[in-house]
Amino acid sequence: MKTIFKLGLSGAQGSGKTTLAKAFSERTGIPYFDADVRGILKRNGFDCRADMSLPEYIDMQETVCRELFNSYPDHSFITDRTPVDVISYTLAYIPPTISLDTELGRSVELSVIDIVTSIRQALDKHFSHVILIRGSLVGSDDKSRTDRASTHLAYRMKLESLMEGEIRRCVDFNFSTPIEFRVMPENIKQLENRVESLIGVYEKHIDQFGYETTTSH
Repeated sequence: MKTIFKLGLSGAQGSGKTTLAKAFSERTGIPYFDADVRGILKRNGFDCRADMSLPEYIDMQETVCRELFNSYPDHSFITDRTPVDVISYTLAYIPPTISLDTELGRSVELSVIDIVTSIRQALDKHFSHVILIRGSLVGSDDKSRTDRASTHLAYRMKLESLMEGEIRRCVDFNFSTPIEFRVMPENIKQLENRVESLIGVYEKHIDQFGYETTTSH
């Protein structure tokens, strides 16, 4: 019998999550799960670079919640998008001028509460570890892509701050099964060093359940 290890990598676009997740999967044999948020958006007619009204943005995030949270596998996996990312992207769309004195403001508040509830439930059900990957590995090809959110420095910093804040809130949440939340130090930039960092987390998780790990070094 093997213990279940479900690791989610959070981070702004261009932080190298997908590259790291695939490299870790190849090294350990833990299956890589492609969250395919871009596919979810495309199938439902959303363009993350288009100008949308606030209700349209909220609808987009609610759609991601429904499809993504129902697709996480039951076996061990590593993935490059977590519920922490979803709430962070949602909050990034909320303007500072929003008010509870308007029907829109009240509607958005209720929607955000529903999204936060869905996120807590998805984390509780599907994850054993969530690690925030900070910093940027944006290449020239990434900057020209139109199928993902902006890689502008200010926007990525905003998302990263929101994700770190959400992780801090999650640490204090009473999950039915403990989830380990971590932030990878920003000075760990080389892929091999990042993989080694994740392997350390993996081996610690395996060892605490008394199972022998066969991870190679």
